Order: sequence, then structure tokens, then C-alpha cells
Amino acid sequence: MYLSKVMISGAACNNPYETHRALWKLFPEDAEAERDFLFRVGQSDRNKAEVLLQSLRKPEQYIETARILGCKEYPLTLHEGRQLRFFLVANPIKMINDEGGRKNISGEPKKCRVPLVNEDDQRAWIERKFQEVAQLENLVIDPVFPLRFRKSKENRTGKIQQVSYQGVLSIQDSVGMMSLIRTGIGPAKAFGCGLLSLARV
Repeated sequence: MYLSKVMISGAACNNPYETHRALWKLFPEDAEAERDFLFRVGQSDRNKAEVLLQSLRKPEQYIETARILGCKEYPLTLHEGRQLRFFLVANPIKMINDEGGRKNISGEPKKCRVPLVNEDDQRAWIERKFQEVAQLENLVIDPVFPLRFRKSKENRTGKIQQVSYQGVLSIQDSVGMMSLIRTGIGPAKAFGCGLLSLARV
């Protein structure tokens, strides 16, 4: 795995959908490749945004809207019982039946994503994600400004309610923890959610 710091500039830094597209272009073209990276937007303004990028492949391309500021291998040694500080910006949600009564192609009620806004529900959500993988020793939950995006080709807009989680965890299953790190936690990964960062206590 690799960790990179990337500077996104221009209009792409104001729309997470376009940020995701710009990051895709940092990797050699491969028609068979699926997205194998996670990212989180850090400091940003109207003209640029600093992005932390975690990827299985090494980013190599150069494009006008995305400049690699630094890249290093991310070797992880995890073992059961180890305590680590963690940070995560996620999109905690629940699934409910569509209020309009719409059906899916199987004729069953269509499911819709609804953000969890109550802190107790947000806490229960992250505890479920870490269940049997890690014990949360300390947890702080903070709301983050809603993330708005637009898909220009579809002329569609959307909003994602982000939440930041940070604290200390104790690893119970190192293989399961590595899977969470690689694949991310929760939905909206294409919009900058789900990247789990770990550090020594």
C-alpha cells in the first residue's frame, strides 16, 4: 500500500465527484481495474485542496488538476492487543424503505440511505463496524459540514452527511483490521469517506 499527499486544483477541488475523477487519473490506465484507493480531503479553499490518498497501486501519472506532493510505502504491522490512535471521516447511515413506495426490479420495496444524526446512533454504527475486529477504548464523535456534490453529466446533485470519529482502539483481529484499512469503512468512499488512519498511542 501507498500513502500520498496530493494537491487538487481548479474546479475539481470544489466538487468531491470531480476530485475522485482527478485521483483516478493518477494511475496508469487499466480497463479492468476497479477503484483500489481511498482518500480524505484536508485543508481546502476555492482554488485548491490537499488530499490524503491511500492506494494499493503507486500513483504515477501527472495531470494538471492533481499534483503528487509526496508518496511513500505504507507498511503496516498489526497484532492483537496493540493499542492505536485512529481517525476516520465516515458517512454513517441506515437503510429504510422508500417513502414514495417505489419498487426494485424484483418487486420488493426500494431501499434508501438515511444519515444517522443522533450521536447514540452514530456511536452504535461505528461499534458495529469494529465488532470483533477492535475494541474502542476511547471515542470522540464530531459532526462535519455536509458534503455537497454534483454529477455534471447527469445534472444531479447530492449531499452526504459526514461525521468524524477519533480515539483509541485495541486490535482484536489483525486480519480483520487490515481488511478495514484496505477497503474502508461505510458508504460514500468515492466522495472522500471511509479512510481509516492509524497512529501510535
